[in-house]
Amino acid sequence: MRKDIFQDCLVLYPESVWNEQMDSLRGKLNRFNAQHQRIFRQFVSEVELVTLDGNGRFLIPKRYLQMSGIQQSIKFIGMGDTIEIWASERVEASKMESDEFGKALEEIMTETI
Repeated sequence: MRKDIFQDCLVLYPESVWNEQMDSLRGKLNRFNAQHQRIFRQFVSEVELVTLDGNGRFLIPKRYLQMSGIQQSIKFIGMGDTIEIWASERVEASKMESDEFGKALEEIMTETI
């Protein structure tokens, strides 16, 4: 689990997806470039390994609750190969207006390859 790069939410990665992303990122970074090293360090240092208890539950560390603004009510959003965890009140603020969403989706879906 880590804080999302762009939004105020947490992202849960299955281990296989995390490993794929790490391989992809490493493949684009040069170990002898100071900026690349800083990017990689920040990306991996903000990760928390999540383990489930006997009942299939996990605890979200306090620093992650603070980083994502989660206080009480949360919302899980499946994003294909990851799951986002949001403070319920923040997820609504992150959404596009209906007209904007419709236009953006239409544009994406009608692009020619």
